[in-house]
Amino acid sequence: MGGGTVHGLRSHARWYARLAIVAVLATAALTPTRPASTSGDGPSGQLALSPPGVPLRPPSGIVVRAKSPADLDRVAAYARANGFWVNERAPSLSALRLAAPDGVSVDAAIAQLDAVDGVAYAEPAYTMMRADVPADPLYTREAAYLDIERAPDAWGIETGNASTLVAVLDTGIDLTHPDLQGRIWTNAREIAGNGVDDDGNGCIDDVRGCAFVSDPSPGCTAAHDGAIDDDLGHGTFVTGIIAANANTAGMVGVARGVTILPVKVLDCDGAGDSLAVAQGVLYAAKEGARIVNISLGGPADSAILREAVRIAHDDYGVLVVAASGNTGAVGVAYPARYPNVLAVGAAAGDNPDKRAAFSTTGPEIDVVAIGQDIVGTVPKSSCGVFLPCLAAGPYAVGDGTSFAAPQVTGLVALVLSHTPTLSAASLLGIVKATAHAVPAGDRSDWAGAGRIDMLQALERQFRLGAPGVTRN
Repeated sequence: MGGGTVHGLRSHARWYARLAIVAVLATAALTPTRPASTSGDGPSGQLALSPPGVPLRPPSGIVVRAKSPADLDRVAAYARANGFWVNERAPSLSALRLAAPDGVSVDAAIAQLDAVDGVAYAEPAYTMMRADVPADPLYTREAAYLDIERAPDAWGIETGNASTLVAVLDTGIDLTHPDLQGRIWTNAREIAGNGVDDDGNGCIDDVRGCAFVSDPSPGCTAAHDGAIDDDLGHGTFVTGIIAANANTAGMVGVARGVTILPVKVLDCDGAGDSLAVAQGVLYAAKEGARIVNISLGGPADSAILREAVRIAHDDYGVLVVAASGNTGAVGVAYPARYPNVLAVGAAAGDNPDKRAAFSTTGPEIDVVAIGQDIVGTVPKSSCGVFLPCLAAGPYAVGDGTSFAAPQVTGLVALVLSHTPTLSAASLLGIVKATAHAVPAGDRSDWAGAGRIDMLQALERQFRLGAPGVTRN
């Protein structure tokens, strides 16, 4: 992840954020179009926010939010008439993605757009990338961390219900992976391959999920509508942590019975931007996901992403679970930093009472899960590219808050599967209230309420006397 932090809607810091995960939402591209130029490094092994004052790549464009849907066309017309390129329209957010006229800086363009009648705000399209820290996959340690987090004990109460829909906003999904069969959402309202938005949700052919990758990195391709294939591996890895099948082969996910909604918001470089993630959040909420995993993040406070998270929480009852970042320093990434988001840090694999050295710290962190030597599913095509694969097949081992977060998402999915009437606030409260306290160590703000305890979280419902809760 990259860069400094932006405070307030009108502050336009020049930072890139790096994240990883899939998502989608329908977008209608307007003409004329051209890709915003990008430059700089590709994904590194260890992804972390750069130190304050050290910029990465510049924003990928400008996001403009209109005050109302009626204002959107007028703002678009103004933009075209004044030399802006309208690269994408996001009707669900009354927003546009623009490229500034040649020779005009992003800051100058934002100042110009802010003054236009009907514009609520303009901001950079902050770029984000995945939050994993790949590691050498020599040891399979799934049982080691799941035993400490008491997953096997929790599975005596709940293993996940297919009616619980969990969205994964990332690099997409490998629909052919043997350990994910039967776990991926199917949109019965959509007809595959006919090029029509049959259900009117704004996404064409979203039979298994939707993609929002409009401004890809050099060497990557744009992905829209139902094109959710994982061309990196990160999204498939995260999905396996949450929901891989218990089928006597491969690995097992924390909530192996739930349904996954893939939303592709990152490209083959593990990069995306704030508008893509915002669209993905709302798409997932409107399709019925109650939990959204975001193993990605950035250093800038994006107004459009903050608003999408707020709408999803307040209007749809969605709990977003997000990785805190891998800088090893203070400064929790966005969207983990937003209110009502369950922010996840990482505990060390060799001593789960200590912070993993890469895990970002800050008062916004709610809980931690073990974040080292984590096993995940990967596409065969990603073996040796994203991470080295294990001898057992298309699986790998990696480190990072990106891989701690889906363990917490799996826990939330277990709790919700057992008691579907729980609100987003109740789900967050249960996870925090049942966490295992850990020593402060080198920083007092690294672990929030503590390390997750899956059994305690499931049993908490009995102690609270939740209506209709019985032991299986």
